[in-house]
Amino acid sequence: MALAQVPGAPSPNSAGPLARPGQPSSKATATPSQARRWSPVVDVVNSAGPAVVNIGAEVSTGQNPFARGGRGEDPFWQFFGGRRRQARRSQQSLGSGVIIDASGLVLTNEHVISRATNITVTLSDRRSFSAEVVGSDPKFDIAVLKIIDAKHLPVVRLGTSADLMPGESVVAIGNPFGLSNTVTTGVVSALHRSIEAEDRSYEDFVQTDAAINPGNSGGALLNVEGALIGINTAIYRAGSGIGFAIPIDRATAVVQEVLRYGEVRPAFTGILIDPESTSGARVAAVVPGSAAAQAGLRAGDLLLDVGGQEVKSGRTFWQMERGFIPGRSISVTFKRSGQQRSVRLGVRELDRDLAVRLGKARLGLQVVPRRGRLLIRRVDPKSAAAKIGVRAGDMLLALGGQRLRSVEDFEAVCAAAHDMSSVLAHIGRGNRSYPVNLVLSTAGLPAWSGNPNKP
Repeated sequence: MALAQVPGAPSPNSAGPLARPGQPSSKATATPSQARRWSPVVDVVNSAGPAVVNIGAEVSTGQNPFARGGRGEDPFWQFFGGRRRQARRSQQSLGSGVIIDASGLVLTNEHVISRATNITVTLSDRRSFSAEVVGSDPKFDIAVLKIIDAKHLPVVRLGTSADLMPGESVVAIGNPFGLSNTVTTGVVSALHRSIEAEDRSYEDFVQTDAAINPGNSGGALLNVEGALIGINTAIYRAGSGIGFAIPIDRATAVVQEVLRYGEVRPAFTGILIDPESTSGARVAAVVPGSAAAQAGLRAGDLLLDVGGQEVKSGRTFWQMERGFIPGRSISVTFKRSGQQRSVRLGVRELDRDLAVRLGKARLGLQVVPRRGRLLIRRVDPKSAAAKIGVRAGDMLLALGGQRLRSVEDFEAVCAAAHDMSSVLAHIGRGNRSYPVNLVLSTAGLPAWSGNPNKP
């Protein structure tokens, strides 16, 4: 995404290198001199480049274009940097996208179009079309657009990221700073990278040294066969030559979810982790009947690797699980009784009723409405709440930063916090309010039986 137009740079609609008159469309149409210089990269640019588009729209430039939750801060702001400007509306280049279907479906980053209105997609041959958002998911930073009333569209060939090799050559094509169809080359620097941005973590990126800049977001990362293997997403602000792309296998799985449901459904494995785990992730409990239970995992197992990513701590696993996609299978390597083992684990959709039950059981509190507030009716004696002195008759005023006025409010927070290690609560007693950090226990969960959706 272009955070700023560099002085003297061409407009987003100006002809890029792929649209230059007289450029050969294949080696057969090249001059003898061009044919001698023809390389695999030129093949990639000619075959895949036309499917990479510039995305422009009318946006407000007064806030960070990646803004989340009204905070005006971008989870990738630390990677891109830049100056804030006074609020105004203007037409500008937002970033890049890739046409993945002849019907006009465009794959891009969610942060590219999060504040966009009247979206315009411009091809390398200078054709421009209006586009609409079909669906998006901020958690995975994936969006799908639909080009309206377009024919004869170029389409990229989808590859796979499952067999990527560190060191193999890659080509990045995008629109940095509005410079349309910019081509850079490099190698796969590393796989399964995690990056931290404020209070969020992004998992399973492909790291590359192919030069990408603001405006490349949503653009193509291609292998030397011209197949799409990633969507360029982020760069380190302080680290020249360090870029990150969403692997295409993950991106297409998200696209399928977005096209079918409008978002990615929450995932559930049935694994609950000891929050104190610091070397690997110690399984505190496994929900009976869940995918984890069926795979043979049990309390006490130490998770070492999930889906090719090292599990460094309980927090690491929690962050990974939030990036799981229902319907997919992942590999899990763990240690039990000193022996290392591996299993395949099917990821399922998290039923909301189950999420509420999990959250309630781990919190250890039962509440009833009382004059527009919530009265704690019972405290599980095994819970952390009981151990720090919370008791029946106290008022539960807020949980997880949310003010509580009804049982429905309470259940919504329980569902969101079902897999967290702790949650902040405000307890009312007498005329005073006490903020307390409640560790979510797993003590009562192993007693559950039967269908995991009805523990």
